[in-house]
Amino acid sequence: MSTDPWALLDAARTVLVVHAHPDDETLSTGALLADLAARGTRVVLLTATRGEEGEIVPGAVDPSDPRPLAEIRDDEIAAATSALGIPERHQLGTAPALAAGAAPRIYRDSGMRWIREGLAGPAVSSGEDAFTRRPEEDAVADLLALLDHVGPEVVIGYDDAGTYGHPDHVHAHRVTAAACARAGLPMLEIASGEEPSAADEGAAGFSWREHPGVAASVRRAAEAYGTQFTVLGEDPSGDGTLRIRHVGGQDDAVRMLTGLRVRC
Repeated sequence: MSTDPWALLDAARTVLVVHAHPDDETLSTGALLADLAARGTRVVLLTATRGEEGEIVPGAVDPSDPRPLAEIRDDEIAAATSALGIPERHQLGTAPALAAGAAPRIYRDSGMRWIREGLAGPAVSSGEDAFTRRPEEDAVADLLALLDHVGPEVVIGYDDAGTYGHPDHVHAHRVTAAACARAGLPMLEIASGEEPSAADEGAAGFSWREHPGVAASVRRAAEAYGTQFTVLGEDPSGDGTLRIRHVGGQDDAVRMLTGLRVRC
């Protein structure tokens, strides 16, 4: 198997990407997925939870709107994936992302709290049906069922840091790694954090690629998540980087650049 993640992606006809919540596909891999879709690769998205525990941007939902948050977030991810050019998406625990003979199951958003500086954990309010509290084997079996159904040549998932350490991201990494190992499929890990210097890149094992021409698609996808964050506009650098502000007030950047490595 090649150790060049981009060679594996360029040769793949079908790619499955695994994310934890609605909006993660746009924030972590929006440019990559839009680029793949534009080049004719079949991109299939699996989302583990429905983002039920997330905060809501004030004023984003009309008080008279009767829909539960999970349904609102489902409408948002439908609009976002359409903007990215991804027509096929699945929910973990719902067929075909469900082990044979198993009853449908919901993996709820675990929420997040800081246990101590640099270490995140699930929210105190998370119940037994939270993604991080359900048996890991259930999630692995459900993902294996989807792998068999979709037939990807490559699977994309988080690295072990899970972007910013959200417990659902870290758990999704473990589930994806375990399923890929059993299925004999290469897993490409998404780099957490900023692009490293040339001196650091080799040690981390990530290879980086820019995605020109997809900024407009990524912005439309980001704008679909009105309950999650506010799109501030394009960065003055002119490289297509999109500036956003999370519901908690933190500013962030969605870059047209992705770092990947092959999990060995």
